[in-house]
Amino acid sequence: MKRFSRQSGFTLIKVMLLSTMASVVVFTSMKDTLVQERLSGNFQKDLNARLQAEKGVFASADGLNDYVSQNEGATMATLLAANSGHSGGEYSKGQFSTKISSPQAGIIEVASLGQRYGENAANNMVGIFKFTEAVLEPTFNNPVTGCKGVNLSGSGVVDSYDSEAGSYEDTQGNNGDVNTVIGDSDVVLSGHSPIKGDVKASGVLYLKGSSPVIGNVQSNTGIDISHGSGMRVEGDVLTQGFVIHRGGDIQGVVRANGNVKMLWGADILNTKNDPLDIQYGGTGDFELADEHSQGGINYSAAKFNVNPNVSAVRVYDPDSPNHDDTTVDECDPLALPGNMPNIIAANNGYENVEVKSNQTYTFRPEKSVLEQKKYNGTEIIKEDVSSETDIYLFDTNKQVHNKLKPDSEYVYGMKNLTIGGDAVVNIKKVDNPTIKGGDVIWLIDGDFIMTGNSRLNIEKNVSLTIFVTGKVKLGASAQVVTEKPGITDSGFGTFNIFSSYKPDPNDNGNANKHGVIVSGTSSLYAVIYAPLTSISMNGSGQFFGTVRGATIEANGGSGIHFDEALKKLKLGNGGTVKQPAKLTFQGWRYKHPEAFSEEPAQPSNQGGS
Repeated sequence: MKRFSRQSGFTLIKVMLLSTMASVVVFTSMKDTLVQERLSGNFQKDLNARLQAEKGVFASADGLNDYVSQNEGATMATLLAANSGHSGGEYSKGQFSTKISSPQAGIIEVASLGQRYGENAANNMVGIFKFTEAVLEPTFNNPVTGCKGVNLSGSGVVDSYDSEAGSYEDTQGNNGDVNTVIGDSDVVLSGHSPIKGDVKASGVLYLKGSSPVIGNVQSNTGIDISHGSGMRVEGDVLTQGFVIHRGGDIQGVVRANGNVKMLWGADILNTKNDPLDIQYGGTGDFELADEHSQGGINYSAAKFNVNPNVSAVRVYDPDSPNHDDTTVDECDPLALPGNMPNIIAANNGYENVEVKSNQTYTFRPEKSVLEQKKYNGTEIIKEDVSSETDIYLFDTNKQVHNKLKPDSEYVYGMKNLTIGGDAVVNIKKVDNPTIKGGDVIWLIDGDFIMTGNSRLNIEKNVSLTIFVTGKVKLGASAQVVTEKPGITDSGFGTFNIFSSYKPDPNDNGNANKHGVIVSGTSSLYAVIYAPLTSISMNGSGQFFGTVRGATIEANGGSGIHFDEALKKLKLGNGGTVKQPAKLTFQGWRYKHPEAFSEEPAQPSNQGGS
């Protein structure tokens, strides 16, 4: 019995030792399992935080892309202003928040912070995008734009200069382009002075006078060169239609998708030694076998009779079903008629203003004062007639506002304004020596007329902008004097006329044919924008600036000199978009993003749990 008891004791000890070892193994295994579980959980939290960070980048990228697609003329500044970042959900459920910045030119960084369950898991990610700003065609890009037609029969030269670089005499250039932009609109050049620039016609281009074109000529319908001698076109003749060349020299080459006819006295010099003087896709009719040839081969040969596929002059279709009065188009990039109600409200209560002989009216960007002197010269009556109104000034966002710069801009509303006799109107800067210039704006819900020997003086560094719904007439002896032509420090042209006048289509007479008439004998600097009406320029004074109208007729001795500084005027969207803005993803950059704002992010629908 004692032997049995001793053996049982040893067995119990063995069992207890084995049980202890098994327990150690089990507890060790449980500890490893717990560690693995915690590691897996942390990894899952970190992965979720990373996914939240990615979601933030994608959400911000979607916002950026949506803005660019809806705003073709977007700039880096407007893009960043409209897209500062996104946030989603609450931290307890998982959230992302992003900051959008531009650390260098053309680069956008989207720095995203993703978190999961508070601060237990956080992940940073930076997406890199390249932003290419839109390529814009300036609103004012040439001296003469006749949307529906141009007829230049005067004797004045058409060319360009740059008021920012110097005077006209010192900076003359050859960017005096002339063009039409609607349908089959013709350009007729029958004057006797050169056109120093390219001429583009959406219809037929007629070279009738002795005026040479110092540039290329291009047409969608055809080019008709009249009888004459000497140089007619210094550049190339390009058309999708026909060419009739009756006389004179073309110094470049001829490219026509249609028929070509050349008469005696017509010649192609090809001064740049292009392999082919001429190419045409239709039939060829060449009167002189010897002269109308290249290398002894007549232009009627097969190698010349090949369609050159000349590109079209860009045109706008006013009959498009998608077009209305507020649509921005080639002729009216400022959408002026549709926006004029935002400038001049209906039932505005404006009154007629007439400045008569022996009267001086002074406008400043703060108030206006009428000084009326009686004939004895001793009595002076001063009347403060200052007023203020809301106005839309073609800013990028098309906002309605009143005084953009409270100390240097003022708006005056009138029904009709007539300046007659020897009346004088002065546009002066504010009466404050600390303010350099200023901008005066006239809202005229009617006609603006200057007659007699009246005079409008615009002081240096001050601009006058006129919005008018009626006719504009600047009489033969009336003068508009700008002390410093060009662009002011505030970004306006010195003297600007924006007209929404449209002739009555039921009136077949000539009374309402021209909505703007410039017949002065003195030089004039102006920006004239009247896309719905004809503009007549029949004076003998020189015109500096730019003019855009439905049709342009110039038959006086006045030359038209485009101020290239006007390309910088930032009106409307800054111009017509030639190439839209573009946003391109460049990749990820694994760096710690800039510190996020300590202010709590606003919840949005962009986040997730």
